[in-house]
Amino acid sequence: MNDIEFVVKKGEMLGIIGPNGSGKTTLLKCIARSIDPEGAIIVLGRSSKEYTNEEYAKIVSSMLPNWPNGFSMKSYEVVLMGCRNRACSLWWERDEDIKLVEEILNLMGIYHLSNRDFDTLSSGEQRKILIAKSLAQKTDIILLDEPVAYLDLKHKIEVMDILKALTQLGKTVIISIHEIELACSYCDKILVLNRGKIIAYGRPRDVINEDLLREVYGIEAIVKWEGDGPIIIPKTKKLKNEVVMCLK
Repeated sequence: MNDIEFVVKKGEMLGIIGPNGSGKTTLLKCIARSIDPEGAIIVLGRSSKEYTNEEYAKIVSSMLPNWPNGFSMKSYEVVLMGCRNRACSLWWERDEDIKLVEEILNLMGIYHLSNRDFDTLSSGEQRKILIAKSLAQKTDIILLDEPVAYLDLKHKIEVMDILKALTQLGKTVIISIHEIELACSYCDKILVLNRGKIIAYGRPRDVINEDLLREVYGIEAIVKWEGDGPIIIPKTKKLKNEVVMCLK
């Protein structure tokens, strides 16, 4: 990744978009300290490298695609792990932590999954459990890699509503997301990546346009703004003859 520079303020939601392989997950991993990048990442006025692991876990929580397969735990136990950053001893499970987990599971609409084994859940259900784990850390900065992937439209909106509500409480939320229209409706700023470089950064209405979709995604589309969000209408190509020839 090259020449990456941007600022996210307290109470803002930043949506990172771009095609597959553009560097979205890598950027989140750098902020989460899963990858040690060149240059500096300043978090609350200090370099991210200056924090101890314990200090950083109290400031930044993350949901990244690194959960081990075949590691069986009850779903509520996965969420409860988010409270470990506040543990004072080996026996770290406190009544207040268990209560918090119950509240978060209810908030996310997944309390009914509490006693299900995590590895038996659908991809969408696992996504929501891992988001709940991040919320249980009670950090000021929340990093989420594709938080609405595998969810149907109803649950996408529910998750985005919760994340937006967190920003209104002063939390900073940074997400990678493929759903451009959804990102524009909820995010205060949009960061567009392609091949490890920033192509555009700013307010959604200033960033998302037909030229950008052509440059970054290689598609021809019409962009119409309705309220706070865009409607993206692809200019479809007539490929009937090409498809028939290919499949013969």
